[in-house]
Amino acid sequence: MPASATVTRRPRTKPDARPRALKDTGTKEAIASAHAIGVINPFALAEVKNGRKINWKGAGDPRLVLERILGMPYEKLFDPKHKSPLYPGLTVGAGQKVTVKETPKHGVGAFAAEAVGGMIWADLGEFFEFGADVNDAVQGAVGDCYLIAALASVAWSRPYVIAAKMLELDTRGHAADRIDLRLNGTWKTFQVSEAVPALSPGNLFIYARSSQTGEVWPAIFEKAYAQYRANTTSDEPDYSKLAYGDPVAATVQLTGLTGTYYSTPAITADVIWDTVRANSISNKTFNPMVAWTYSTAPTGVNYNTAHIVANHAYSILGWTYVNGSKYLVLRNPWGNTEATLNALGGTWTPFDLSYYGGPAQPHPFTLPTVDGVFAIRADTFKAYYAGFGVAK
Repeated sequence: MPASATVTRRPRTKPDARPRALKDTGTKEAIASAHAIGVINPFALAEVKNGRKINWKGAGDPRLVLERILGMPYEKLFDPKHKSPLYPGLTVGAGQKVTVKETPKHGVGAFAAEAVGGMIWADLGEFFEFGADVNDAVQGAVGDCYLIAALASVAWSRPYVIAAKMLELDTRGHAADRIDLRLNGTWKTFQVSEAVPALSPGNLFIYARSSQTGEVWPAIFEKAYAQYRANTTSDEPDYSKLAYGDPVAATVQLTGLTGTYYSTPAITADVIWDTVRANSISNKTFNPMVAWTYSTAPTGVNYNTAHIVANHAYSILGWTYVNGSKYLVLRNPWGNTEATLNALGGTWTPFDLSYYGGPAQPHPFTLPTVDGVFAIRADTFKAYYAGFGVAK
């Protein structure tokens, strides 16, 4: 268990009482399954390997493009048992036990960038364009989906946490952003410039980026987290240290809240859905929630046909109830690749809480669309996801 993640344990309840999510065995299983979550965004890695940005909508079948550039059949990309390039240094043994070996310095993305041009450090935009939004944070070519899913969940549930804090001068005498993380019960400040790894030529983001052109806040938070993971104050931290982590711990570190883990095999689909509802208002989570899949597909699960990714973290955005079925709404931090098994279509309209005064506003999503947001039945979530968690 990461030292920085605090786990809430409630008194044991009677056999028929709810929630049952915090049984000791279930909680320990969830913590264990969350500790090494990570997979590279294949679309980001393909662009870096290609040496330029790809127009995915105009490139024909994206699956064929990924196969050609990444050198593996599409149906084998999303599970480490096939030795996919999206899981560098990760092996899965018996009982879903994960082993992680050292990855190339600065990460696979930087290694790929050097092959086609070179990696530079460049200032690629302003901290905010319109403030933090759930769809802003998009993962890049390193396996830190646990962090990007946490960033998106915080931007969705507690947007005021994502704030630009500019320091006039850092310890090097340069202008820097201040990012605070709660580590081992204490807030620690990280100072980073807005120069981030980019592909030369072209200034293509290698790692986290925003879906908003000219905005860089996800990249700045990721850079500060890379400083933390690499245990350095360098303004050019080693991004390979970001690979694989715990999405609940990351959410706790971003917010200073207390993390609670839930093991999906230990509880029913109804309890899972009820737990998400208990952390929501108007169908929308008001406490940041994250989820993660199994390290490799267990018996009876086919991640490829479901369009769900193994050893991957997702944001939980809320819930809905349609035609007698219970659904959970999630977001893939890649900003695409939505689940299709028992998925809901149509419009989902939660209401944003008013953090700054005024009435709550509707926030409609079209399901499915290419933004990573989707809704799946609670029983499907239980079968395909290993665990989930909340910070509150």
